[in-house]
Amino acid sequence: MHGMMLQDEAIDARIAKMDASHARLAAMRSSMPQSNRNIHRAAFIAINARIPFICANIRGDIPALMRMAFTHEFGEEFPDNDSEADPTTTEETVRALMALDLHNRRATSVVRRITAVLTRRPELSMNIPLAPGEELPVAMYTLNQGAVWACLMGDGANPDLEDRVLKEAREKQPDYIEMHDKIRNALTPEAKCLWFLCRKFFFSLNVAEKDGESYLLTELSCYHHRMYMGRLFMLDTDKHTALTRARMPRALEVYSDRFTHIARTPKSLWGWGDNRSNQLGFESAAGGVVDPTRLTFAACPKVAELEASLPPWEKHRMVSDVSMSASHTFILTPVGTVVAGVVLSMYVGPVEEDNKHLFHPVAVPDSFVPDHIMNSLHTVILSMGDRQVMSGENKYSQLGLGHDDAMSGFVDLPFRVDRVVSSINRCFNVFLSGRQLLFAGLVRRHIAQSGLPGFDLGDLCDTPTPLRFPERVKEFYCDEMNSSGSLRARPATFSGVR
Repeated sequence: MHGMMLQDEAIDARIAKMDASHARLAAMRSSMPQSNRNIHRAAFIAINARIPFICANIRGDIPALMRMAFTHEFGEEFPDNDSEADPTTTEETVRALMALDLHNRRATSVVRRITAVLTRRPELSMNIPLAPGEELPVAMYTLNQGAVWACLMGDGANPDLEDRVLKEAREKQPDYIEMHDKIRNALTPEAKCLWFLCRKFFFSLNVAEKDGESYLLTELSCYHHRMYMGRLFMLDTDKHTALTRARMPRALEVYSDRFTHIARTPKSLWGWGDNRSNQLGFESAAGGVVDPTRLTFAACPKVAELEASLPPWEKHRMVSDVSMSASHTFILTPVGTVVAGVVLSMYVGPVEEDNKHLFHPVAVPDSFVPDHIMNSLHTVILSMGDRQVMSGENKYSQLGLGHDDAMSGFVDLPFRVDRVVSSINRCFNVFLSGRQLLFAGLVRRHIAQSGLPGFDLGDLCDTPTPLRFPERVKEFYCDEMNSSGSLRARPATFSGVR
């Protein structure tokens, strides 16, 4: 029968088996003579026009399969069809597809795949319609996106679809081939495939990318972590061979300073990473790198009492803020501020040798409970409302207190500070006070030559002195990493503040 004109009786016999929708297509045949091929081409186009009505909630790209089958059978793309098709049922569409008289083997195979998808109706992973009283099926894809993301991450899925971790490592450390290989082995291209097993998996990845947190630091080694809905996975190329779940309670917030990290959780604070200066409040073994460990406050009775008084899963309420810089950690709480790390005496006063690795309460004026902290290297300013106190390294009078005495606690500030920028070698500070830039500390060459009249190279400026510029300053930039240094001001921003 192939290649021949069908007799009217044969055509009528096929029409009898078609549904009402397919019968309308046959009416087209009766109104104008057509070949068998043209009849089935028109039927194929008509079925394709109705596909959007039935496949919106069916897993699988049925429109793409329809285009593939049509091209295999007729050697052309679907023509543009702007006419509106009547809604149809899945069963009607399946019957119409099965009635097509196809000649191409590939087209026949693809159509069978389409009918199989429509007949079996694979379960949706998202937007699952439920009848009254019906519950979601017990399946991984019906978990919330945070649980789905954590399960796939725990199973080794690679969330770095664009290879950003490896690209940054190559850019910043092009000669560290071993580190590149470790990253490549931990974040393999094959492990990306897990996110594409169903729509819910890919949706979970996209939401985690948008709403989650990511941290990356590449130096002698590479540290990278990702967190979404409290679940944190980390990769340290010196310790891990894959992204590894942090063994600690759900994290509400993570504070990081280079390779040192602290998470605020409903079960108190947990710290991990670099602890060589005891900045996490406890001693660690040789090497100073620790796994997630709960922080304790044995030398801070008020903080320990507050923590013990809170319900088991509300310990996060003990923390107002955390600030880490220059190998020390400040934790603000409703009952005071504590600190751990190097050179504690300048913040807390004398410390017993046996307890120097612990957190200690900072020495502040009576009844002073800070609600804000500015922490710039070894210059720290605590605020309670409009009142400010300061302490830190003062060898070069860089605190602007009128002397170069060593500090043993915080004292009231004689001037207002909105921001502070410290030199990298900790010999001077520049304070933003209102609309003024104030300098204090050792006068370096670029300072003396730029904007500090009355001071020469090597002088100590022990009181906050305004820097002078020929134009109104909107941005301050100081570079002392080269031999001459430079000081520039131009219409832009000061540390991001216009």
